[in-house]
Amino acid sequence: MDTDITEKLRRLAFTPMRTQPPNATRPILEQAAKEVEVVDGGKVVHYLWGEGERRILLVHGWAGNAGHLTVLADALVRAGCAVVVADLPGHGESEGGESSVIHFARAVEAADARFGPFHAVVAHSLGAAATTCAMSRGVSLERVVFVNPISSYTSLWRRSGEVMQVSPEAIGLVRSRAEEWLGISFDAIEPAVAARDFTSRLLVVHDENDPESPITDSEALVSAWGQAELMRVRDLGHTKVLRDDAVVRRVVGFLTEDGGSAGGPAAGAAGDGAAGR
Repeated sequence: MDTDITEKLRRLAFTPMRTQPPNATRPILEQAAKEVEVVDGGKVVHYLWGEGERRILLVHGWAGNAGHLTVLADALVRAGCAVVVADLPGHGESEGGESSVIHFARAVEAADARFGPFHAVVAHSLGAAATTCAMSRGVSLERVVFVNPISSYTSLWRRSGEVMQVSPEAIGLVRSRAEEWLGISFDAIEPAVAARDFTSRLLVVHDENDPESPITDSEALVSAWGQAELMRVRDLGHTKVLRDDAVVRRVVGFLTEDGGSAGGPAAGAAGDGAAGR
């Protein structure tokens, strides 16, 4: 495969589709204060709710936006937390054409410096991989929640090759080109490898049939992390899980409880009741 085709595929892989906030969540989004920060030369829009002592950062996934996280944001504010959600680079109302997990991670770092320190991060999909990257670069958190996380770049690149309908050899060239562009090695920032050094408590919520992120990757991440547990759910898909009542209750309980295990009383009330919903 020649260089021009490799670069075209690289650009295709790193150009997100912009989506609009769901109509049902727009009223919550409109209640937020908005602040704009410059990250890597581009404007990033942040939405802020609440004034509680616990500060929580919510991080959306690829082709997502802040509107996808407003149900969680509203529930956390009602529980007494201060919440920040950003439209990440290349997404929502923020600037940028191309984006990546590294762009996401830098935005997480910038939000932590501007609005933190944060008690916790709740991250969806690629936002979870970005959060592990930011943590490995110095962002300190007491608790972390990942929802249907992208937790293996090996799996992500394999699926990317399937979506693009190119051979494993071709997607390997695209991956190498991306590493040159970003100045990183994906193997070096593999979430399960970085997790071995983390002391934060982790809750992973993962749909067993999520078509975009295999639950086996989350199982490996939880095993590597240490203080971590996996909440399995079914039939909630990749994004519907973010607004499921049982999941929201479990996440809020985990982030607001004091002491105890990751599955303490508040979390246990929801338990695996989301399974099969």
